[in-house]
Amino acid sequence: MDEDEANENSIYGGPTKRFFVSMLTRDIDLDDAILDLIDNSVDGAIRQTHAKPFSPSPFSGFEANLTLTENSFELTDNCGGIPDEFLADAFSLGRPSIDKDGDIPTIGMYGIGMKRAVFKIAKCAEITSINPEVSASVNYSREWLSPDNMSWDLDLEPVDPMGRENGVTIESDDLREEVAEMFANDDFCNQLIDKIATHYGYIMQRGFVIKLNGAEIEPVTLPLLSAGHGSQPAIRPFDFVSKFGDVHINVSIGFFRSLVRETEIDEESEAPSTAENAGISVVCNDRVVLIHDRTIKTGWGDGGVPRFHPQFRAIAGLVVLQSNKADQLPISTTKRDLDVGSDLFLQVRQACIEGLKIFTDFTNKWKGMEKETDEFFKNAEKQDVRTKIRLAADHGTAVRGNPEAKRYRPTLPMPVSKSPRRRISFVRDLDQIEVVSEHLFGERGEKPAMVGAECFDRAFKEAKK
Repeated sequence: MDEDEANENSIYGGPTKRFFVSMLTRDIDLDDAILDLIDNSVDGAIRQTHAKPFSPSPFSGFEANLTLTENSFELTDNCGGIPDEFLADAFSLGRPSIDKDGDIPTIGMYGIGMKRAVFKIAKCAEITSINPEVSASVNYSREWLSPDNMSWDLDLEPVDPMGRENGVTIESDDLREEVAEMFANDDFCNQLIDKIATHYGYIMQRGFVIKLNGAEIEPVTLPLLSAGHGSQPAIRPFDFVSKFGDVHINVSIGFFRSLVRETEIDEESEAPSTAENAGISVVCNDRVVLIHDRTIKTGWGDGGVPRFHPQFRAIAGLVVLQSNKADQLPISTTKRDLDVGSDLFLQVRQACIEGLKIFTDFTNKWKGMEKETDEFFKNAEKQDVRTKIRLAADHGTAVRGNPEAKRYRPTLPMPVSKSPRRRISFVRDLDQIEVVSEHLFGERGEKPAMVGAECFDRAFKEAKK
């Protein structure tokens, strides 16, 4: 068969511009697209620091600066720029190889993050990289981004690096209409700050700086209460360490506050709180990819663990996964969710279930006696999970069937055996509760839980006569 015959019997099997520019961007929210761009800056800093001796603040001096207005977007970093060997891959849609980073704990695997984010934000944009090996810029013009333009070629323009820091700048003054509207919204910017503070809390904890419109963002990390290792029952976290392939695993679960009172549970039912730290968060290579999960994904409602309920709002946990092989981490393409069906995450989930059982059981056994536990919590100190808690590594025991694993199961204080307690719960109209409140306490504003408890106590006294 000659070449002409072969061409007649083949069809184009490649992607279309419309798919990448118009369709792929629907799979990601605007704030997550911006986080994708920050991920690239962080990965650049990691490449700059990986050969340096261990330091608690290896990223000190590196930063990413975001500027958002209703007319423009800019991200500038000083994280080394794009090396020559990465330049072609950086601008191709899809990464042909994930091996170039070698033994460096990045999280970029698929090669679509920066491009998808740019397409999500702008109608046109320019990306400039200043690097000791090569300094150049690429312009994503309106014409190039048009779904009708089937050309994939991009012009690489040389840039004079004189007087400029090594790093990457992404800028656009031609935003998509819906993006311009969001950037002008203070609520969106405040939510973005909260998301950056949480997702990059652990990388910022190690020295990396992120600024939004000139203001430095403060990191948010998880502390758990711990009385330290000891033989006496006390408030301490469950801690688990293991290794799966090239991935180091650490699971810590415990209390970050004292037990929830019944009055708080009533308030939660009336106005659910979204600001608590309760639930399980997952960190991959210092980037948080799952925040405060309270679903079956991390073991709630499975394996003997009850479903999440407001009474468990004192329980939190952190899963830390670290690897120089990014493809072994159970991360989705958005980098903000997990492949929960992977063999690695099944081991993680089992450890979460084991830890959650300990603290949900404790909460249930002290139900109705929460005030009596306050002294235990006062004797425990808040310790940052990522940097301070090493109970499994220092005091853990071996896990049967897993030679790579060690676990630390805390001995928590338990109530002295008493008559079993049960919660009484019912719902009445608020105006009826206020009438009874005024009858019992002389005012209408008492908490519903206090009104119910007082009704029971008075009825019980009458019943005993």
